[in-house]
Amino acid sequence: MSCYVIKPKGSSQRLPYLPILMSLPSGRQVSLDHYREQDEQQVFSIFKKIVEDGQSYPQEKVESLQDFRDYYLSHDVFVARDATETEEVLGAFYVKPNFPGRSSHICNAGFIVKESERGQGLGKRMAQYFLYIARDLGYKASFFNLVYVNNEASLRTWRGLGFKEIGVVPNAGYIKGLGYTDAVQFYYDFSTLTGSVEQI
Repeated sequence: MSCYVIKPKGSSQRLPYLPILMSLPSGRQVSLDHYREQDEQQVFSIFKKIVEDGQSYPQEKVESLQDFRDYYLSHDVFVARDATETEEVLGAFYVKPNFPGRSSHICNAGFIVKESERGQGLGKRMAQYFLYIARDLGYKASFFNLVYVNNEASLRTWRGLGFKEIGVVPNAGYIKGLGYTDAVQFYYDFSTLTGSVEQI
């Protein structure tokens, strides 16, 4: 048996303040809520396209819907939906332990935004809410292993939210069109986080 297995959770913890409305800089209203089974195909499509683009996730491809489920849906997932009756999925993020066992209090997260919605501030808004959501799920800190240096939007987001840069992994990923690229590692201590999600 592997000593580095992060077991899937049986059921996700429900956060009482969700769904919650987020306002984007354009004034657009987006609902952030727990993942629902009917979101699966839309979230899968967004993730698959991002992986195929080859700019931000280490996976080279997503072979099947089951591969997606095993990776992206193994723990807690939150979805940003258009706050109209269409409820179109615009983005999502998962929260799960970055390490097993004695270090499982440190979480990792994976953010995705639909291609047509990028550049509108949605990723940044989800990141702001992620801090409180992860803390309220019981995690003590967050650690991002691989933020490729070509992913400028992500770098700006984590730096802007006060994450500490704790390392650089040289030639961490082979990025389409760029070749081998370094990655920054970010850490955030949730004990420094004040207030509540409703105050964002």
